[in-house]
Amino acid sequence: MACVEAQTRLSIKNILLGTVFSEASPAILSYTVGFARRYGSTMSLTGAVSPRAICEIVRNLRVDLAVIDTATQELQKADLDSATEEILSTVPCPVLIIGPRVAQMELAEGELERILYVTDFTISSLDGVSYALALAEDHDAQLRFVHVAEETTMSPFHFGNSRTVAFRKRLESMVASGKGFLQKSESVVQEGDRAEGLVRIASNLHASLIVMSAGGNQPPLLWRTASQVIRRAHCPVLTVRGASPEYLRSEAQ
Repeated sequence: MACVEAQTRLSIKNILLGTVFSEASPAILSYTVGFARRYGSTMSLTGAVSPRAICEIVRNLRVDLAVIDTATQELQKADLDSATEEILSTVPCPVLIIGPRVAQMELAEGELERILYVTDFTISSLDGVSYALALAEDHDAQLRFVHVAEETTMSPFHFGNSRTVAFRKRLESMVASGKGFLQKSESVVQEGDRAEGLVRIASNLHASLIVMSAGGNQPPLLWRTASQVIRRAHCPVLTVRGASPEYLRSEAQ
């Protein structure tokens, strides 16, 4: 299926909808078709039952975005966590996973109004920020940078700390001058269990999408956190592996 292309910052030529555990619901199909129309993408569907099979399809079809459906069937916690972690560790393109608690009615509307980008204020957590910024601008969405610290003190993350300043400067270097888009973004920092905190913040802010980098210095820990967020969140979760400049249109640089 090929759709008419709109003017966007992201270049998403091929989208794969993977129904890993079940047939795609009408809401999930409509949601994915909406992405394909916005980006003029060719859309493919697969009933592949394993993450490795999905990974092979992604490579063979040169997929730019994989949408994975886990939402239409109740799954055992271990099954979903295991499959999610394997998907995040093997699939090379950005992966948008629709978890079992995502509201089908809201999903069917297909609107991205509020995007949360998960960070720990380190440079490695910026791997997917260019993608998130472009996605937010394409959809005219609000963007918030969110961190949940499992440390016992918030002091390392106070504004003015060298770690936070370096993070913000790197962010600013990624945004075209004059856009003012980054200036409209906000940051939310809290303490506690990371996965639980991210899900709570997303719920309180009525987030349409959570975006996480799939890289970093401790990928297994990150994938475990991501799988927990995906299982509990009421909105889809997008993971991006690296800054992938090929996804950004040259005229948007």
